[in-house]
Amino acid sequence: MLMKSTPAATIHRLDKPHPCDVCFQSRFCLPIALPADELNRMRDIMQNTVRLAKGERLFESGQSMEKVYSVHAGSFKSVVGSPDGRQQIVGFHVPGELMGLEGFSTRVYMTDALALEDSEACEIDVRTLENTARELPTLQHQIHCLIGNRLARAQQDQFVLGSMQADERLARFLLDLSERYKARGLSPDAFVLRMSREEIGSYLGLKLETVSRLMSRFHQAGLVQVAQRQVRITDRDGLEELLSHEA
Repeated sequence: MLMKSTPAATIHRLDKPHPCDVCFQSRFCLPIALPADELNRMRDIMQNTVRLAKGERLFESGQSMEKVYSVHAGSFKSVVGSPDGRQQIVGFHVPGELMGLEGFSTRVYMTDALALEDSEACEIDVRTLENTARELPTLQHQIHCLIGNRLARAQQDQFVLGSMQADERLARFLLDLSERYKARGLSPDAFVLRMSREEIGSYLGLKLETVSRLMSRFHQAGLVQVAQRQVRITDRDGLEELLSHEA
């Protein structure tokens, strides 16, 4: 699916206080690995918070990886491209989730990361992170878990694209997004889709028209209520039944 080119970010660094001191997402991010008496080490790891406008690029594929990023506010998408110019979205990121982990072994970013809305991300210096992790086994374990979870999600996404029908893909997408919001103390049933239907289609391997048709079908069947990008899940069991044979 063809995607429009996007501008590189004009990054605005935010002043103190330190991001971790005021971040309600810290229980999902790297600090979750640290005991209370070592939380001050996050001041070495989390160096700045950067602000991006909608559509701006945080980093791009092939760029040397010196930092990974944690979503502080807003949301992002990860995009990969092919030599013939085609691009596909391979992930969406909500607050508390890390971006750039795929490049840990090669020290090169494997995707482009772009803001879906006006957003903020915390910079994590990779070299400082590694040095600190050598001293703090709990942090090292957390990094391994995050990378492992990212690989598991990539495998699940491959399964979705390779074996699921279109309605199953969309149902899984909505339920997965719901669970991620629930984990962050937000409503799991009523939320705004920060991504367009075209972007959802790119991620799920579906055409824009297919996503729009399925959204309408889900609405008419009473599974969800849809008003532009506002979504309310009204029959969670019904959505889950669409995936019943996946197990």
